[in-house]
Amino acid sequence: MRYPSNSYPLSYYDDQMCLKPPLLLWAAVFYLSRAITLPIAMAIANFAGVDSRAITVVRAFWSLDALLPSLIAVVILYALCRRVPTASKPVRWIWARGQIILSIAAALDIALLLIGMIRRGEFNDHARPLSVFAVLVDVYFLVYILMARRVRQTFAEFPPPLLPHDPVNPAAR
Repeated sequence: MRYPSNSYPLSYYDDQMCLKPPLLLWAAVFYLSRAITLPIAMAIANFAGVDSRAITVVRAFWSLDALLPSLIAVVILYALCRRVPTASKPVRWIWARGQIILSIAAALDIALLLIGMIRRGEFNDHARPLSVFAVLVDVYFLVYILMARRVRQTFAEFPPPLLPHDPVNPAAR
């Protein structure tokens, strides 16, 4: 049995005694992967019978400019969902570098949003509140990903791989 490596309450750890990803980290990953996860969520909502006006409102948050950062962040979303002892070596490699990968996605999202604002001339006139809000959210998540101790420690831990099954000694797991 592994023991917690940090000074967090036991409820902060999963069954393998690794730090659980904090809720804000989940939010950051979903936000940064929004160009991929939002169309999936809209399709599910449409299938579930959500009003088309609500889907139209959500569609306003989708942008082609966010696709590249989303492709980067969705890799972390995959690793986040596959954070189990049976995970492959590539998933473990991605997770070990997750803080850097997410930071790149957030910085790229900020840069692309600012470039889009400059192209549309929003700095000369009044900036659209949605664009400014998106940049501020990106900056917040970037600072959180880089500065939060728990995020750093979460990316440093991964459940140990399962030992191969020994047919001679079945209890040797």
